[in-house]
Amino acid sequence: MSNESIIYTDEEDESFQEETRTYEGDIKAKKDNIEIPATKDGLYHLHGTLSRTTTREINEGEDDEEDGEDSSLDTVPDEEKLEQTSESTAPYTLLSYKQKWGMVFLLVMCGFWSSLGSPIYYPALRQLEKEFNMDENKVNVTVVVYLLFQGIAPTVSGGLADVFGRRPIILGGMVIYVVASIGLACAPSYGVICFLRCIQSIGISPTIAISSGVVGDFTLKHERGTFVGATSGLVLLGQCFGSLIGAVLTARWDWRAIFWFLAIGSGVALIVAAFTLPETKRTIVGNLSIKPKNILNRAPVFLLKPVQKRFKYDNPDYETLDKTIPRLDLASAFKICALPEILLSLFPAGLQFALWTLMLSSISSTLSAPPYNYRLTIIGVCYLPGGVGGLLGSMLTGRFLDYIYKKALRDFEKKKQNGTIPENEEFNTIKVRLNAIIPQNFIAVISFLLFGWSADKGWKIPAMLITSCVSSFCAMSTLSSSTTLLVDLYPKKASTASSCFNFIRCSLSSIFMGCFAKMKFAMTVGGTFTFMVGLILVGNFLMLIPMKYGMEWRREREAKEQALLEQKLNESMDGNDDDNSQSKDKKKYLLF
Repeated sequence: MSNESIIYTDEEDESFQEETRTYEGDIKAKKDNIEIPATKDGLYHLHGTLSRTTTREINEGEDDEEDGEDSSLDTVPDEEKLEQTSESTAPYTLLSYKQKWGMVFLLVMCGFWSSLGSPIYYPALRQLEKEFNMDENKVNVTVVVYLLFQGIAPTVSGGLADVFGRRPIILGGMVIYVVASIGLACAPSYGVICFLRCIQSIGISPTIAISSGVVGDFTLKHERGTFVGATSGLVLLGQCFGSLIGAVLTARWDWRAIFWFLAIGSGVALIVAAFTLPETKRTIVGNLSIKPKNILNRAPVFLLKPVQKRFKYDNPDYETLDKTIPRLDLASAFKICALPEILLSLFPAGLQFALWTLMLSSISSTLSAPPYNYRLTIIGVCYLPGGVGGLLGSMLTGRFLDYIYKKALRDFEKKKQNGTIPENEEFNTIKVRLNAIIPQNFIAVISFLLFGWSADKGWKIPAMLITSCVSSFCAMSTLSSSTTLLVDLYPKKASTASSCFNFIRCSLSSIFMGCFAKMKFAMTVGGTFTFMVGLILVGNFLMLIPMKYGMEWRREREAKEQALLEQKLNESMDGNDDDNSQSKDKKKYLLF
């Protein structure tokens, strides 16, 4: 690394004013002991000497967006050290342990309607076939389009939430969902149903990915498994209990009652969230002590004096404000998804979710036909074991993930102290998180296989109920672990990263759901589940690759990005030395 220094004159300093940003408080570059004083107009400029070092090194691993390069895709900030290195004693978040669980409740209350919107519809498919004179393939399209947009929409909304804040995107999506649900309840034709199902999914589906981003805003790695696991798992309980609710509503009234229920329930959740859900994006509110500038990011409950006092609005902790300048990149989720360690880690989890969706659909179609011939209400009750299994999987896995993470981190530090591993060795987050779900993944292979053949051969009902319970437990466990891994790797882009997994699992679900009727005809239910289980088994072994090489791939990309940033920095500085008159047209590198 070059130690060559560049001196900025007062004349050059004037040319920087249009490109500098306003901050409150003193800004210091700790690593090089460079202080940037404030000018009278409140702007901060770099005086004196600027060492030619990369911004990533100066910021000790924080994300950078210098020169148009989105290096945050490969950055793993060590937020565990934030409180230790801070000059003040400001906590990472002002939320207490109970308030964190309160946030989980609010997020689940909002996101639950996204996962509920698909399975609650399954018991009504036969009614729709009769009312609109359609076959199974055509009516399944109304399910497929919901799943398809459930995967696509969050890739856009997740990026918006990472830039403009979580609260406005969640509330805006819920408004769309309520309106679309009312329209569906009054829909006069099949075409209108298909269109409004797309709109309904676009509105509500981002809440699942954004909820993971919200939890990432107020948790650290050692506790993240519990809260992210609980949020992502509980949100998807709508998948487990949706068919039960749909069966009851359809049996008592008709298929339109389903959408009136969704409109009323999500409307109540919208009102509660509008008043109580706070903004948590750390570039906007820090540790929640900073009042948002945009009124859309403010929760009315924060107008109450006791609440303002509790969250230190009179003495905000500005040092907890994330100084990273967010940049809207609508392709960011796809960039993350294309990384080999991410794709190989999430592919088996996505396949497992897709097969879980097929299982939920199969329960309704199988039990309504011979040899069972159950009524809708009885079929709905048969979804309960799966719901209980999913609930246990989401709750227990989170605590298990935290236990495994803490134990692995302690062992890692001991090995460093004993000299067993080099001092500069990096903790393998990918391996630790994926290690925790390997047993569930292989148990899922057995349980899904048994479920498929029990449905195909008409085994006694306990076989189907037990295997659906175990399969749901494994599916929720794997989903919670995968979401936690993404939030760990991209804490500053948690919503975008989570939408990446959302895209994978929902896209696979929509593809296989669209082909399910033809697959059953060609291979039977048992053959279809055997084929899917084979894909999951292959994916489980592929997952071993990122466990071994994933962090190494990330380090190599990071090193290349550092070299590229330093090269462009040097070229820009050399250009400034050669022609100061054109300095306004050059890229300025300011140290914040």
